[in-house]
Amino acid sequence: MILVLKHYKQGNMKYISHIDLLRHFTRTFRRAGFEIEYSGGFNPHMLVNLGTPLPLGISSSAEYLTVRTEVDPETFLKEYNRVVPAGMEGIRVFAPKVNPNVAGRTVAADYSVAQSGAEEKRREVEGVVNLLTLEMPIEKKGEVTVKDVAPLVNGVKVYPGRLNVCLAAGNTTLRPDKFAEFLAGKYGFSVRTTDLWKYEQYVRENGVLLEMDRFLEKLEGNDEDTKA
Repeated sequence: MILVLKHYKQGNMKYISHIDLLRHFTRTFRRAGFEIEYSGGFNPHMLVNLGTPLPLGISSSAEYLTVRTEVDPETFLKEYNRVVPAGMEGIRVFAPKVNPNVAGRTVAADYSVAQSGAEEKRREVEGVVNLLTLEMPIEKKGEVTVKDVAPLVNGVKVYPGRLNVCLAAGNTTLRPDKFAEFLAGKYGFSVRTTDLWKYEQYVRENGVLLEMDRFLEKLEGNDEDTKA
């Protein structure tokens, strides 16, 4: 059986790297007594497929991992939450009929960051989604290049004290902390990237963004669109 665990990454756990997360889940599943499918060959290892990497320091309520096991979804979530460290609690378990390839199918994500002063510039800030080009300096390995990020921005909304953005994620990614700082500098407001949350993840179906939970429900066969 294929199971997809949706989980938090928050508190001190938001500083754990993607590679260390794999070790964390392996230990947690052993503590829970789960029999997870292993790879073959001379060096077998537990097959745990993580979703797209989350930059260090960013909290999330929309992280996903995939395993194969005979543990039923309800028991899996209950026993996982019994032994998991604080900050990585499970939210929901899906049982898709086929491998969802979460990391490969992810194309965008929603983030919310604390801000001050953006309400006064709401029209300009939210208007960036309509720009044909949006040149943003990006530093990589000590070198700064200018990149047109307009195709990577799916949405920008200003709320009291918060700035919500929908950005490309997956194979092509625009870092939400860097983008928020860029907008703040461009339009004259401030952001606090220590208070930055990822709260939604998307795949693309028929040219339209579809929430990851809805996508996984469809693969379970429980979505209304899949019923005759």
